[in-house]
Amino acid sequence: MSQSEDAFNTYEKCDFTGGMEVEKQEHKKAPKGAGLSLHALSPERAIALLYVLLALAFVFFMALTIVSLQRVSAVWEALEQAHVHSESSHAAVRYNLSEVQRTLDQQLAGDLKVIQGQLLRVSQEVETVWWNMTRCKAECGEELSDHLSVLAAEKPRLELVLQQLGEVKQEQSRVSALLNTVLEETRNLSAQFQSAALYLSCPTGWQEFGESCYFFSSTAKPWLDAKYDCAKFNARLVIIDTEEENRFLASRITDNHVFWLGLSDVEDEGNWQWVDRRSPSFVSWNNGEPNNAGYNGEDCAIIYSSGHWNDIACSSNEAWICERRSSSY
Repeated sequence: MSQSEDAFNTYEKCDFTGGMEVEKQEHKKAPKGAGLSLHALSPERAIALLYVLLALAFVFFMALTIVSLQRVSAVWEALEQAHVHSESSHAAVRYNLSEVQRTLDQQLAGDLKVIQGQLLRVSQEVETVWWNMTRCKAECGEELSDHLSVLAAEKPRLELVLQQLGEVKQEQSRVSALLNTVLEETRNLSAQFQSAALYLSCPTGWQEFGESCYFFSSTAKPWLDAKYDCAKFNARLVIIDTEEENRFLASRITDNHVFWLGLSDVEDEGNWQWVDRRSPSFVSWNNGEPNNAGYNGEDCAIIYSSGHWNDIACSSNEAWICERRSSSY
């Protein structure tokens, strides 16, 4: 409910309440049993009462008019606001539609230009191809016919050449097989020559394995003396690099015999080195060895018939193995 309607209802309540109060006072003033009537009033009081009623009616009419005008004004203002809002909305919609239409027109124009350019290019290419096909139809036909005639004339010659090529290919295969046979025989002869050279390169009393010759002594000496003895033969105490070499040496040792190896840690305890100062790349120590037992320690290595190694005192008298490369003979 609007403010004008609230004011109008409040005015009606006040007017009704005022009328009731006036009527009660008149009843109080009137004698008991007497009724209120215009005929009982004097003319002056009747006129005054009439003026009062007219004034009240005028005031009521004016209040009703004011309320109505306020309601009409509020409705008109609302209509004006709605009209303004509607106009602004319509203007915004028209502007957005015009922008969308302008954007679409620009995009459509650009797309149409691109499509027109592509169609024009395709049309030109089709026209060029058609023209080339039309021009080549006669020229290429004649040229192709000439080539076919030449090929037909050259066909017997080509067949002869192909036949000769087949014969050459067969001959090449036969020669290749012969070459492979010769190469294989050459390899076998080379291997035999190398074996014979190795066999001949090892002196009497030395045993050949791989590219080395080995000498197993029949006497016993301390490790250092054995080292010097090998040097007399342009050799050294044996150095074992592989498991295969270790097995070969062990297979030449009888039971209850041991031989010195060219391995020791005399210069640096625990740092075992071969006589050429290389660290071992292969070892075959016995269980718990090397243990450097004894008061003076154990600094030189020996090999058993089992292929296992052990460290003992370098002053012990043992047999030894000398090694030298076969290429040094």
